[in-house]
Amino acid sequence: MKKYLLSILSILTLSYSACKQDTAELEALRLKVENKKNGGGGNNDSYLPTTKGSSWTYQSDMKGSTELSTSYLTGAITSINGQNYYELKTTALGKESIGYYFVKDKKYKVRSATVESNTMLEFFILDDNLPDGGEWTATMTADGSVNGVPGRTKNKIIESGITKTVLNKTYKNVVHTHIIVQYDLGSGFQNFVDYDFYLAKGVGVIETDTNFGTYKTSSYLSDYSIK
Repeated sequence: MKKYLLSILSILTLSYSACKQDTAELEALRLKVENKKNGGGGNNDSYLPTTKGSSWTYQSDMKGSTELSTSYLTGAITSINGQNYYELKTTALGKESIGYYFVKDKKYKVRSATVESNTMLEFFILDDNLPDGGEWTATMTADGSVNGVPGRTKNKIIESGITKTVLNKTYKNVVHTHIIVQYDLGSGFQNFVDYDFYLAKGVGVIETDTNFGTYKTSSYLSDYSIK
């Protein structure tokens, strides 16, 4: 089971290639409409900006060493399970991969792949319609299973409107969410992995902390550019 659990360390190992993309002209039009409708882009209203060319560099302490990854939004919009996602390309450890953001109606999701099995999972990292303490449950795949095992996340907004310092840079209007990955191995859902996400309004994810037993790692935003 362990090889399926070390997943979605912020946006470091994003990979997806199975969905058909729209034409460049339609993508550009839809991108403008979605940004205006959902508060994406450079207007400071979104916790995951979605404008083409926006980029983020993260410093991670994965596996006892410091690694850097850089991600940027390509401007492409892809339909996945009937919903529009913004394509994100990431370069990490000399490899390029693809993942996705979903931003609509103040709901924020990230799609990326597990480190070991390359299984595509989705994390519903924030529902900004809820108050502090608000909770929700979400599946990580369309059919609710991960490699044949029922899986889900239990999510909670810990606090919002806070100030947080990451790598000597202070961010305001930060929301902190906690996500527990649960699997049902035959006797009901049990907790396996904990994630803490910190998102700054108008910036994006600024820190991700992962706790899997004795395995702990964090990813910190070191540089970014919002177009």
